[in-house]
Formats: sequence, C-alpha cells, structure tokens
Amino acid sequence: MNKQLKLTVKNRDGIGRGPARRLRKSGLIPGIIYGVKDGKVATKSISVDAVELRTLMRAKGAEAVLVELALEDGSVALSLIRDYQRDPISLGIVHLDLQSVDPVVEMTALVPVRFSGEPVGVKIENGTLDIMLHEIAVRCLPKNLPGSITVDVSGLHVNESIHVGALPKIEGVTYPGNQARAVVVCTAPEEEKTDDAATPAAAAATPAAAAPAAAKKADAAKK
Repeated sequence: MNKQLKLTVKNRDGIGRGPARRLRKSGLIPGIIYGVKDGKVATKSISVDAVELRTLMRAKGAEAVLVELALEDGSVALSLIRDYQRDPISLGIVHLDLQSVDPVVEMTALVPVRFSGEPVGVKIENGTLDIMLHEIAVRCLPKNLPGSITVDVSGLHVNESIHVGALPKIEGVTYPGNQARAVVVCTAPEEEKTDDAATPAAAAATPAAAAPAAAKKADAAKK
C-alpha cells in the first residue's frame, strides 16, 4: 500500500493576490481543494502551514502519495496533491492544489516511472535509452495507489521498446489509455541511423546522375 501523509488544513476567506500575499507573510500557503459533488466540480479555498507543507513534501519525494487532510471542522478527508506552484527565486511553494478522493471509488492518478537495469542494447550494442514517459496514468482504489512504477529495461536490445501494455502487473491497478504507447525505447547508434538515411538518398540520386549520360548516348545514336 502507498504511504499516507497528513496535513492540517484551514479554511480561507478572500481570494486574489492581496489576501494570498498576506497569508504567505503570516507563514501560510494558499491553496484549493477540488472534487466532484452531486455531479459537479466543487472547489474550496484553504491554507496550510508552510513549515508543515515543507516537511510533507520532503517525505513525499518524487512518489505519488495520498494525503490525509485534517479539516478545520474536525473531519478528515483523503486527497492527492495534483499541482503546486513555486516561487522562481526562492523555489518555495506559493500555491497548492489538492484533489479530494473517495476511499471506495476508483480514481485516476499520474505515477512516476522508474527504470532498473542496463539495457543490452546500451551495454553491448552501443545504443541509447530514450525515456518517452516519465509518468504514467494508473486507475485504482486509493488504497492500491502505487508510489511509482518500476520497469526493468535490462533485456532491451537496439530498436526494441516497452509499451504501456507491457508494464508490470500490479493487483488492483490498471493502465488506462493507449496500450501501444511507448514508455521507453532503445535506439540505434547515430552512425547506423546516418548510414540508413544515406542509402535511400544515394539510390534516389542515381537516376538523376545517369540522366545526362543517357541523353548523350541517345544523341550519338541519332547521328
């Protein structure tokens, strides 16, 4: 099961740059919680303690995690961190987006993809490993959310790839979307690509180069 982190949430009055700036000066980070209620998207303005959020983000790392929210009315809600914005200079988080999730309803979430092993195509065949997807969408119950997906690439040869449909099977987890989409590809060495590309060009140039010679022969025959 995915690790679960906790975060205290406070209600927030007022939106816009002014109120948000005052919140940050007081050590709070503005944010929103959104979800679906009665078939409609509902949002709620919140704030969280900046120090508590930094601690949570360090514990989260690069993994997808569930966050248990302690709401101001004493209730508890489950959520995912969907997005956040950082200050371009200090790199501190200045806004947080949370999505509420229902523990008994399947959800779709983006999960980081990690790669293990050294491909045969890189180690022996001088190829290059090209990562096409750094994140993959998964569908599952919140309790089954994986922190990441690990893909073994050690068996990949040059010009081979691993697609979404070949990702590791995890109980209770499916991969929605195009199953033929490439996740990682082992490409041929550059010199091979150049040689392959040059061959058709050379073949195409041959008739053009031969045309003047053929014309000369035709003229000589007429004389």
